[in-house]
Amino acid sequence: MNDRLVNKRGNMIKIETERLIIREFVDSDINNLYNLISDPIVMRYCSGPLDMKETYKWLESIKKYYNEYGYDYWAAIDKMTGEFVGQLGIIKQEVDNEWMDCIAFMICKDKWGKGYATEGGKACITYGLQTLKFKKIFATVEPENKASKSVLEKLGMRYERDGACFNTTINLYSINESSRFARLGKRYSDSL
Repeated sequence: MNDRLVNKRGNMIKIETERLIIREFVDSDINNLYNLISDPIVMRYCSGPLDMKETYKWLESIKKYYNEYGYDYWAAIDKMTGEFVGQLGIIKQEVDNEWMDCIAFMICKDKWGKGYATEGGKACITYGLQTLKFKKIFATVEPENKASKSVLEKLGMRYERDGACFNTTINLYSINESSRFARLGKRYSDSL
């Protein structure tokens, strides 16, 4: 992983992996974001598909959290083609009345099955643990979302417990620096 710009509020985040550029959203991303979050299949386990007005609100919320926390969802761009792949990042989520830093990802349907969520997820975990110095990173997933659970397990995250997020039952997963190396070995960080 190559952190091109360090997160110091006001500096745009840009992380590169083998195939992805992960960067902060900008206003010109609105149509790509809309195409992603208006898709009922992509949004099945989220709040459901959003219209353009709601997409603008979503983008404004992301930018608000950049200013407040220095991170949130980021745009994932294919380095070779320049195509928008989806959004991923570290977001604040309230689980059982406790705010947690959670990795999250939404990949465009035509990009599923190509390893983008895993590749971007590794970069987000490394960024959170090493750059932001989080002690632990979490993820929430609906119990029936087998594809996302598979990604979380590939990332070395482990199930902790059930919980509630937005009045929905979720499975809570987590990883920390020592468990990341114990589960995946040195090759995990070397591959970024």
